[in-house]
Amino acid sequence: MTGAAGRIATAIRPLLLEAGHSLVLCDAAEVSAVTPGERVVRADLRDIDAHVAAFVGADLVVHLGALADERPWPDLLAVNVDGTRAVCEAARLAGVDRLLLASSVHAAGYLPADSTAACDGMPLPAPDTYYGVSKAAVEALGALFAGRFAMTVVSARIMAFSARPVGAYGLHWWLSPADMARLVLVTLTTRNGGHHVVWGVSRNTRSHVDPAPGLAIGFDPQDDAELHAAEIERSGPAGSPRLLGGVFADADYRLGEPHGGPTAPR
Repeated sequence: MTGAAGRIATAIRPLLLEAGHSLVLCDAAEVSAVTPGERVVRADLRDIDAHVAAFVGADLVVHLGALADERPWPDLLAVNVDGTRAVCEAARLAGVDRLLLASSVHAAGYLPADSTAACDGMPLPAPDTYYGVSKAAVEALGALFAGRFAMTVVSARIMAFSARPVGAYGLHWWLSPADMARLVLVTLTTRNGGHHVVWGVSRNTRSHVDPAPGLAIGFDPQDDAELHAAEIERSGPAGSPRLLGGVFADADYRLGEPHGGPTAPR
């Protein structure tokens, strides 16, 4: 698991351990609260040799390492694009033929939330930022390695990951830790080879996106943000997002400058 010090990895690690799996935690940053069944590898995301050594013997690589917000283009290119290529190459060299890649809703953030393209099937990329472009590149790398090297690769367009839905848009976009863990386990067991782009979102009553691509590989999320609707709506009516990218697609959101927050989709 790359990006093991990050918030998604930190939240799902206990769930994967509980399911009986051993974890190799890869990150350049310090990984906290390491428990039995976990091993830490400190490495830069672009260090292919270090990741080959870490991945040998693994059944699945979960690639969460990334800059998870808008940044200057050279930073996103170095980490999100070059880093993903290095991880894919390391998995191939280590003999791991299954990959879960963390893409983002921002790879398609300029789509109207209520459009047919957004609500039916899986749309082509429509990035809303340089960050969104970098995640579209992650998907393209996944397709390349799946096609050229007969790997099973799932690119998850993660929406709004958090322990509980945050803000009004969270009722539409929430991805729970339990459902993220389910997606990891499905990628480990699915019999559908090749490259699959799926929505990383829970089974929210107000969701705008189609669960069918995920269901096709066995991803059947169970959590629903609607259980938290009364609490969220006490602070005001819950509006519906105009575009999938939310604030990232706003005209005053300047390219290359960090601007995300806890209410923005990932």
